[in-house]
Amino acid sequence: MTIDLKQLAVPFPSEDVEWRVSRSGNGPKGLFALVLAYITARAIQQRLDDVCGPENWRVEGPQILDINGKSAFAVGISIRLNDEWLTKWDVAEPTNIEPAKGGFSGAMKRAGAQWGIGRYLYHLDETFAEVSDQPGVGGGRVWNYARLSEKHGGAVYYWKAPGLPGWALPKEPEHEISIVELNALKRAWKDKFAADAKSPKDLREGFARFVAGVAGEFPISDHTTWTRDAMDRCMKRIEETTAAAGPDSDVPFGGPAS
Repeated sequence: MTIDLKQLAVPFPSEDVEWRVSRSGNGPKGLFALVLAYITARAIQQRLDDVCGPENWRVEGPQILDINGKSAFAVGISIRLNDEWLTKWDVAEPTNIEPAKGGFSGAMKRAGAQWGIGRYLYHLDETFAEVSDQPGVGGGRVWNYARLSEKHGGAVYYWKAPGLPGWALPKEPEHEISIVELNALKRAWKDKFAADAKSPKDLREGFARFVAGVAGEFPISDHTTWTRDAMDRCMKRIEETTAAAGPDSDVPFGGPAS
């Protein structure tokens, strides 16, 4: 069986992505809840089954480590490649609820990310969820029950997970781009707008501003988060710009406008 490891990193359908509250409270504008997206250990197991085959992967450990007087779980995920087992490890602390199960699950998620599984979700910042002090009714997405900390009064509230941006959802093959195409776009942008720039930092920041001005905000350094539409819009802007300088977001190094 040939294993295409790139398939491990493909984004999950939205129904396989879960959310947890990272912070909540009462702010100047009232009740709020910030949430983070994550992939469950079961989803990781299914992805490994689908891509590698159940016989070609296994979990190593868990090992319980003592780090500066604190316990941590170490879990490895091994994949058999060319009849040899390659293992990637990561660690997580026990959780407050079901410490052993939570610690193992957390370490497995991190080990999965070492292989690229769900790693793209690290690009997602904390996101505001829709919140209410009353149970929600209808509307598609499910309302979740939660409680504020005692510091914030301990009141019950309800929150609804946000939707995922387009770059964090599976793409049809015709909408994917390759690392070769992304590098070609970077070269075209540099040749047009920053031919004399030497600083890698200036180039990274300038290219990021260009992309944001043309196609919106998303983690541009990872080609798997790009869509074909974003690539085409950026390339079209480069081709249509007649003077390679200007003060706006798509021409970051100053000079007369095109």
